[in-house]
Amino acid sequence: MSLFEDIPALSPVQFFGLTADCQFIRGGLEPNKEHLLPSTSDLLDEESFCEVYCAWNFEKLAFHFIVHGLFQGVGDADFRKGDSIEIFIDTRDLKTKGVVTRFCHHFVFFPVEVQNFFGREVTRFRNEDTHRLCHPEDLIVSPDIGGQSYSLLVEIPAHCLHGYDPLSFPRIGFTYRINRSDGPAQHFAVSSEEYTIEQHPATWGTLKLLKSGE
Repeated sequence: MSLFEDIPALSPVQFFGLTADCQFIRGGLEPNKEHLLPSTSDLLDEESFCEVYCAWNFEKLAFHFIVHGLFQGVGDADFRKGDSIEIFIDTRDLKTKGVVTRFCHHFVFFPVEVQNFFGREVTRFRNEDTHRLCHPEDLIVSPDIGGQSYSLLVEIPAHCLHGYDPLSFPRIGFTYRINRSDGPAQHFAVSSEEYTIEQHPATWGTLKLLKSGE
């Protein structure tokens, strides 16, 4: 067995250390230019079909996804086979850690209710460094399904984010995977075609939590 068998292969995109700004908000997140995350689809050689907006305050992280494509349904046995949105967050941005820690979170959200909820935390830990998974009722999801597109407004309360402390740790590890029924997924900073991203938080991008005026 190779000594490096469990280490993901390096991709050129990883040398960029991709970082994006996440602006402070006092109320709700509006999908405007200052909150739009840059697309990394060209770097990852994939199609961009979703606009992603983000913002933060001390009570929550907020995301707004606008998916340009017809909603077709969710996967029955595997949510990645249908329309779904996964968000990965490391509240301490521990790029030196090779495994999922208690500061890492993996959420999945849907445009329709699945088992009575629009979203849930599905973080899987590989050791005893864990946290209690948040209750699906605590996740705030507002879907809007149109004829040729759909959107999801997602708010993750601070108490669902173990270690969330923007004053002391104003950078968080972050990536997403936007799944669709009829094609490959869209990612931020790292592709699941090359990495098992839910197991390797060191490969995720970084969000800088900027205060008002920065």
